[in-house]
Amino acid sequence: MSFLPDGADVDYTASVFIIKDSKILFMKHDKLGRWIQPGGHVEDNETPDQAAKREAMEETGYKIQFTDQNQPSSFSQEEDLPTPFNVNLHRIRDGHLHCDFMYTAHVESQTEATHSHEHSGLSWLSREDIESDKYNMPDNVRREAVKILKQNQ
Repeated sequence: MSFLPDGADVDYTASVFIIKDSKILFMKHDKLGRWIQPGGHVEDNETPDQAAKREAMEETGYKIQFTDQNQPSSFSQEEDLPTPFNVNLHRIRDGHLHCDFMYTAHVESQTEATHSHEHSGLSWLSREDIESDKYNMPDNVRREAVKILKQNQ
């Protein structure tokens, strides 16, 4: 059985795990009631990496720089885009899926702190925080965050 049923509606999204001082920035998503990485829909006029940068700025106030892990590999004759470390297809509801391009980044600079209408708070979480039961987050997000922090020690 295919994960992508005939007639399924797929939205493309981009998200970013922002790393600083051995911690990752998470937001408590209002609608989901869970801690997740910043991200959102890829707009018609942008690439996934542009969407990740825009969403990070809108939701956190941070201007980001992708990590070396996301650097393009000069493969094509056209412009190569930063490479996501993971692309994840997940079900939002019956007949609707998100294809998420996941990136890692460091803080380049910060504007004034913002309060997005999509989250009720931001928190820099350590590996211990992420592995604890204190923060309700999707299992795949928890696994990826721990893996990222191990790789960036």
